[in-house]
Amino acid sequence: RNTGRVCDDPIADRMLQRIAADENLHMIFYRNMCGAALDLCPDQALEAITMILENFQMPGAGMPNFRRNGVLMAKHGIYDLRQHLEEVVNPVLKKWQIFERTDFTARGEETRERLGLFLERLGKDVVKFEEQRDKMLAREAAKRDRDLASANA
Repeated sequence: RNTGRVCDDPIADRMLQRIAADENLHMIFYRNMCGAALDLCPDQALEAITMILENFQMPGAGMPNFRRNGVLMAKHGIYDLRQHLEEVVNPVLKKWQIFERTDFTARGEETRERLGLFLERLGKDVVKFEEQRDKMLAREAAKRDRDLASANA
C-alpha cells in the first residue's frame, strides 16, 4: 500500500491497493489460525512465534540488490524496521495477549522472556537504524544544497 502512495501513478496505486487488501485478508487468516494454536497449545505456539520473529527475513531477501532496495524502501517511507515492529509485530502480539496470558507453563514463560528480550533488542535496532538513516538523509540534503549553490554561482 505504501508503494502505491509513493509511486505517484494512479493506476499503480489502485492496483497496489487491491494487492494490499488481499494481503490483509491473508494476515487476518494467519493471525486467527495462530491465535487458535495459542489457545490449543500455548507453549508450542509461542515457541513457533518466537522462532519466526527471531529469524524473520523480508520476502526477497536473497534477491540481487535487495539490501540497496531495502534502504530505498526505508528512505522513502515504504517499509522500515519501525513499521515492521509497530505495524506488524506489536499488533499481533497484542491481539494474542502474549504478555498478559496466564496459560503458559514454565517452558512457555521462558520462551516469553526470550521473546521480550528479542523485542527489546529490536527496539534498540529501530533507534540505531533511524539514526543512521537520518544522518544519510542529512548528508544527501547537504550535498544537494552544495550542488545547488554551485549551479547558481
